[in-house]
Amino acid sequence: MKPILRNIIHTAQDIFLNVLLPKTCAGCGKANESFCEPCRFASYKNGAQCLICGFRDNTGKICRSHLGVKSDFNQQSIEIGLRRVIWVGNYNGQLKEAIWQLKYKKRKELAKPLGELLYKKFHEIFGSPTYLGSRTSEAKNFVVIPIPLHFKKEYERGFNQAGLLAQEFGKLSNIRCLTNALVKTRETKAQVAVENKEARIKNLDGAFEINQKQFNHLTTQQFNNLTIVLIDDVSTTGATLIHASEALAKA
Repeated sequence: MKPILRNIIHTAQDIFLNVLLPKTCAGCGKANESFCEPCRFASYKNGAQCLICGFRDNTGKICRSHLGVKSDFNQQSIEIGLRRVIWVGNYNGQLKEAIWQLKYKKRKELAKPLGELLYKKFHEIFGSPTYLGSRTSEAKNFVVIPIPLHFKKEYERGFNQAGLLAQEFGKLSNIRCLTNALVKTRETKAQVAVENKEARIKNLDGAFEINQKQFNHLTTQQFNNLTIVLIDDVSTTGATLIHASEALAKA
């Protein structure tokens, strides 16, 4: 099926579902809300996060797991330039339900409130990110890139949920979003179905490649000076982010 025809069919399905099924909050079921303010507030985690893995910890800058420990995640992430992981909240309750409905109920309208939560967390940690894209010289140094799906998975779903989140984040932060900058070259097991951290890392070994066409407008120096904001919907061990960062680092 041609991509244009496929997109038309998926759009028609979305309209059909929106007509038949009135919009309700993914967290509590409140009418005429996709993800209401109280549910967003309940999903959002304030406070310090570990500079290495993003885990929220009372100790502040470094969580107990990484305090004084040269962990695999710490060392590997530093070597490939993955400087920091941040996350909005725990994958449970209202947040888990919203992400699940976005992905499996095809409620693409949830990308907007979820993208706003990503922006809010980014703002909390780094200050107002809008300045990053407010001037031409600065905007060129930042890009937003979503973690890709394999093309078969994206075909089945009709969209890449991380791509939708990245687009919403890019709009709010005024940072350019390159939705096709990374390509997933082979099908892999879902990370949640893989038992342990080591197996999850191996599961994604060599699964990502850079789409060089997305960066042809940049010189080598400009590319090397980029600060890339990688966005995914769920992160557990950080394996996906590590492998995606490796692909970008090799370019």
